[in-house]
Amino acid sequence: MCRSLSRSLVITISLISLALPLGAQGTRPAAPRDTTRARDTLEAVVIKATRQGGAAPTSQTTLDRAAIERTYAGQDAPLALQGLTGVTAASDAGTFSGYSSLRLRGIDQTRLAISVDGVPLNDPEDQVLYFSNVPDFMNSMQSVQVQRGVGASAFGPAGFAGSLSFESLPLATTPAFRELQLTSGSWGTHRVSVEAATGLHRGFAAYARVSGQETDGYRERSGNRARSAFVSAGWFGARDAVKFTGFAGRSKMQLAYYAASEAELRVNRRRNPMAPEERDDFWQAMASVQHTRSIGTTAALTTTVYRNAAGGAFDVNAGDLLNFNLDHGWVGLLSTLRWQVRATAWAAGIHVSDYARDHHLKVRPDLETRVYDNTGFKQEQSGFVKASRRYGALEVTGDLQLRRAAFRYRPSPGTPIPGPTEDGAYALTIDWLFLNPKVGVTWPVRRDLTVFASLGQAGREPTRTDLLAGADDIDAAAAAEVLPFSQVKPERLTDLELGARFTRGATTLQVNAFAMAFRDEIAPIGAIAITGSPLRRNVDRSSRLGLEVEGAVTLTPTLSLRANAMAMRARIAEYEDEASGIVYRDVRPVLTPAVLANVQAIWQPRTGWEGVLGLRHVGDSPLANDGNAALVTPAFTVLDGDLRLPIGRQRFRLQGQNLLNSAAYAAGYTDGTTRYLFPVAARTWLATVQVTF
Repeated sequence: MCRSLSRSLVITISLISLALPLGAQGTRPAAPRDTTRARDTLEAVVIKATRQGGAAPTSQTTLDRAAIERTYAGQDAPLALQGLTGVTAASDAGTFSGYSSLRLRGIDQTRLAISVDGVPLNDPEDQVLYFSNVPDFMNSMQSVQVQRGVGASAFGPAGFAGSLSFESLPLATTPAFRELQLTSGSWGTHRVSVEAATGLHRGFAAYARVSGQETDGYRERSGNRARSAFVSAGWFGARDAVKFTGFAGRSKMQLAYYAASEAELRVNRRRNPMAPEERDDFWQAMASVQHTRSIGTTAALTTTVYRNAAGGAFDVNAGDLLNFNLDHGWVGLLSTLRWQVRATAWAAGIHVSDYARDHHLKVRPDLETRVYDNTGFKQEQSGFVKASRRYGALEVTGDLQLRRAAFRYRPSPGTPIPGPTEDGAYALTIDWLFLNPKVGVTWPVRRDLTVFASLGQAGREPTRTDLLAGADDIDAAAAAEVLPFSQVKPERLTDLELGARFTRGATTLQVNAFAMAFRDEIAPIGAIAITGSPLRRNVDRSSRLGLEVEGAVTLTPTLSLRANAMAMRARIAEYEDEASGIVYRDVRPVLTPAVLANVQAIWQPRTGWEGVLGLRHVGDSPLANDGNAALVTPAFTVLDGDLRLPIGRQRFRLQGQNLLNSAAYAAGYTDGTTRYLFPVAARTWLATVQVTF
């Protein structure tokens, strides 16, 4: 997948008035005072306005800082999150970093709402975040919540299949520290990271991190050289807080988004069919300024203004060496109001944004002449209202979102522009309107058992790649095939979630059943475009029915177990192969495993010492929507290990991945007869030293 994110600048201003959070019985807390806890509440209010709470009627997993540190060593965020319930991840490089991607319940990350501190990160055209553009991102995160299924309204694209909500380190409650992290390991992987926080002094606090990392990649010629930085600073008063947050990154990668065939892999599992000259260079920068204001004791108002820009280029060998260039600008405003009226808690929000991205192509060595030069424009306006009310022990929640998205394409100069259609609209312009309702119920049956149910709908527009059928430019010949844009329908999902949570002492268990019914799903067909983008098209009806289980238990004072599993029946009711005209019925969708399971044994013999052994199993996944059992990624199971121990004030960590050297393939595609597969790296070691100074 070729990237569009590179250089970004985001400015965030938030006005927040407090009276949050509600007590267990819906009672209002006392007015905030000038304390660290009050300042923490001011800083975190944007997260609370857009995230699901722990008692929400949804299937979700939240990793706190300790859990992040248990698995993170600088790898791309999708690779750090694999092993969570319903999550699969892949990297075209095979390990650590590259064009990494995450799927939730088998659904790709273009259908996930991704945000940091409430600010949307999904590129409006591609509806995805390329995590390789933000290296060492999770090193500066306090928590990440993975919510599965249609969840509460947030900003940016709808959480169609789920959401990833990142929270950066909170300044008001992070104590002063200075730390150096050094990582080195297999496949030429190295990382240096220096970070420090001042702690809170007279209302002021700051945090900063700079990182450099590189890897040769497991696959041949799949290396990445990346640099990044993260800075935040703020002032916190009793009812006001001003916070600046910014991060920047640049990565230079050898491209590996083409998979190798089975025949090639039998000879060389590290085979990369892309040429040495096929490379890219992208950078990204993002900044936010947040102002928080507490007004009274029963309301909270947040307002955010942001700007995002990006640019970069990549080379693809197609006989000639094609140089694809991307550059975008993106501005938006979002605002949330939360208030309490007796036993009912309310929240309302609005979001508007405007985006434009230039696409142009050159052919090396001539980097002055542009073969084409087109621009895509995207605008969005949305609003939502939520309410939560208690009836005794029963809590009922409702959520209604209205969202409009519009796309306009400006072709290269000289390209024939189609005239207006019968209704007066131009074929190069299209807009969509979505009404997304959700309702949920949470019932604490007893102190240790809570049951919940939710029903929601969400709609999502096609990406630019979907509208252009994988092309990067519309010429006169392509116009006849892809225009008007209304040929690709928006997709819609109705999602029912039923679950229960059990907690007794150190034992926790969550069970969740889901039924997802899609209309006009924009489903992958198992092939990719020249730029690496997966090709997709509408299927009339499809569904996903499944059961998710996750839990933890303490066996002894030093030994505990964590585990999760998902079993799912995913089906496309009817799929027609355009090339052959053959119609397939009741078939499994592409890259959707029926079974996922993860088990971790955690041994903590003494303070600061920890050993972890984890098994990760991924069932086979179809590479085509034709029901052909031979065209699948094989099921695999890998064993990972982790050892952490203190050495004085310092900490040492040794990670082993795929310890049994299993032959595993995380993703792939097919031409209808041959399997092309992306391998998981063979046995891999990473050693990290954390030095506090």
